[in-house]
Amino acid sequence: MEIQRLEQLEDKELLIKLIEGDELAFVKIYNQYRNKVYNYAYQLSKSPDTAEEIVQEVFIRLWQKREQINTDFSFSGYIKKITLNQVLNHLKKIAREKALQEEVFHHISGNTSRAEDQLLEKELRKVYEEAIAQLPAQKKLIYQMVRSEELSHEEIAIKLNISKNTVKNHMVEASKSVREYVRRNGGVICFILASSNYFHSN
Repeated sequence: MEIQRLEQLEDKELLIKLIEGDELAFVKIYNQYRNKVYNYAYQLSKSPDTAEEIVQEVFIRLWQKREQINTDFSFSGYIKKITLNQVLNHLKKIAREKALQEEVFHHISGNTSRAEDQLLEKELRKVYEEAIAQLPAQKKLIYQMVRSEELSHEEIAIKLNISKNTVKNHMVEASKSVREYVRRNGGVICFILASSNYFHSN
C-alpha cells in the first residue's frame, strides 16, 4: 500500500511538470505508459500497425492537451479514455468500407462483455438516437409511438387516422432503417464494449 501511494505521488509530480511543459516529464510518462496504451489499442484493433499509430496519436494528443490534465483524478483512467477515443475514431473510419467493417465484426466476441465504460454506452445510445432522428417525420413518429409509448398498431392507426396496414409498413421500414444505421455506425462501438477489459485486468 505504501509503495502504491509513493508511485501515485511520483505520478502526480510528473504530471504537474508535464502540465508546465517539461519535456523530460513527458518522456518519462511516455516510457511508463506506452506499453499499456499499445496493448490496449492492439487488443481492440487486432492490428500491430494500428496499435503503433494509436500510441503516437494518444501521446501527441496528451502533449497538446496537457493543460487539461486534472492531477486529482486517475491518470490511468484519463489516458485510457484518450486511447478509447482514438481507437474508436480509427475504427469508425475503416468501418465505412464494407469489407473492412466485416473484418472488424469478425473480432466481436460472441460472449457479451459487461458494459464497463460509460463513455461507450453513451456513444452507442447517441448512434441509436441519430438513427431515429434521420427517419422521415411520419416513420419517426410511428417508431417512437411503438418503442417509447408501447402503443399497438391499431392504437396508432386510430390516433393518426391512418390504416393499420400503413402503420405496419411504416414500422417495418423504420425498424430496418434504424438497424442498418446502427450496424453501419455502431458496430465498432459494440466491438469495443465486448473487448474493453485490458485496463480493468491490469
